[in-house]
Amino acid sequence: MYKVTRSERISVEEAIKIMHDDKSGSMLEMHKGFFCEGNYPFRPPEHYGSVIIWPPADVHPAAKIGDHVMIGRYTNICGAIEIGDHTRIQGFCLIPDSVRIGEYVFIGHGVIFVNVKYPKVRNNQMKTRDGFTVIEDDANIGSGAIIGAGVTIGKGAFVGMGAVVTKDVPPNSVVVGCPAKIIN
Repeated sequence: MYKVTRSERISVEEAIKIMHDDKSGSMLEMHKGFFCEGNYPFRPPEHYGSVIIWPPADVHPAAKIGDHVMIGRYTNICGAIEIGDHTRIQGFCLIPDSVRIGEYVFIGHGVIFVNVKYPKVRNNQMKTRDGFTVIEDDANIGSGAIIGAGVTIGKGAFVGMGAVVTKDVPPNSVVVGCPAKIIN
């Protein structure tokens, strides 16, 4: 078996050859679908009309997605949410139900939306939602931000990376920090 050290780089073609030479076949089976045509070792985007979804993303069938939307790898859209036209959602995001995202919105990597303020697993209370989260048109949310339940982020607002948004953000304002505070 061939072992690649951290300091050694190999091309995609060399990696595929090594996997084909593996007599047990386990390496090829383990990486099935991640090697494809092109110069990158991962699956190409899936096109649904003008919508681009980078696999493996998980999009609920009840989600309403506008035109020219891009959804990044490992993003999980968990319910009947709405996404407006020309919106870009980077990878590793979590968007549960009870969220509406406007047009021309940018959502950075690893943004998490929360739909319950005080979750409980007893007495079937997990189905309770604490309001509807709205991201208005032209808003930008930085990587790693956490957006609380029932929050509205106003038109043209900027949420800094890593911010924890627990209250509404006015239009055209900039918020940063934990908890997020207006700085402009």
